[in-house]
Amino acid sequence: MKLLFIINDKAGNGVAKRKWRKMESELSMPYKAIFTNYPCHATEIVKQQAREDQQPLLVIAIGGDGTIHEVIQGAIEFPHIIVGAVAAGSGNDFGRGFENFKTVKEVEQFFQQPITKAKMDIGILETADDKKYFMNSAGFGFDAVISKHVNHSKVKKNLNKIGLGKLSYIYYLIKTLFTFNRFTLSLIHNNQEQIFRHVWFVVASNQPYYGGGMKISPNSIPNDGQFELTIVNDVSRLKLLLLFTTVFFGQHTKIKAVKQFTASDFKIIMDGDIIAHTDGEYAGASKKDQPIHFRVKSSAWRLARKSS
Repeated sequence: MKLLFIINDKAGNGVAKRKWRKMESELSMPYKAIFTNYPCHATEIVKQQAREDQQPLLVIAIGGDGTIHEVIQGAIEFPHIIVGAVAAGSGNDFGRGFENFKTVKEVEQFFQQPITKAKMDIGILETADDKKYFMNSAGFGFDAVISKHVNHSKVKKNLNKIGLGKLSYIYYLIKTLFTFNRFTLSLIHNNQEQIFRHVWFVVASNQPYYGGGMKISPNSIPNDGQFELTIVNDVSRLKLLLLFTTVFFGQHTKIKAVKQFTASDFKIIMDGDIIAHTDGEYAGASKKDQPIHFRVKSSAWRLARKSS
């Protein structure tokens, strides 16, 4: 088995760069390292390396959720690729929901022991015009608007410099709370249709965490062939703000305004152009009355398991 590191040295306002420098100085085994230079570059790197050599390859992404998301997208078509990660972003939800490497010793132990890997699901967000993958979560509405603002804000960059990047999410949460227009959503599930009015957001989860540590879907398991769909509606702005204070502990599911469903396939239709996110990144917007499918592709990629 070969070892490849893919590093986004800009992730976490330099956190990824510092972690890589430390690991690089400690590595005592052969490896290859490639730095990303533009969006989706990590996906291109994985595909190119996978096509050039059919030997088993451990690809370790050093960066935030966006970098890891790109690496996994590149690995989906190639069963000889095993994905590992070193969490080095500002949100790091992947590191909370999936096993990841923290030290060089853990990486080298992986090679010294019998190789262990787990087949993981990938989520698919699909419309008539497009298809996007997600490892953590994907959805529409209030949270997607916040993510779009956060990822393009100077506020986040400035707060990252002092290690408080997560506060940017709270800043834009409060700001968006007073400007967001709620929508109506039709959910088709198990051959039944349900209508939800005054919807704040809908999110499909493959693992429990999103938004930098919020436990939006406590019961989600990333390799069970299903995901959980969470809909929040019919709640005032003030109560929604209070609801978000409970999400970090997974207690929000007890609130009447929160509905959750479990399945491997959902279809939704919304009455407006609603902004979407996949793994916290802006993913365009829905079209009014356009059918949108969430579905699971089981055993789509392989996650490195550390030696116990």
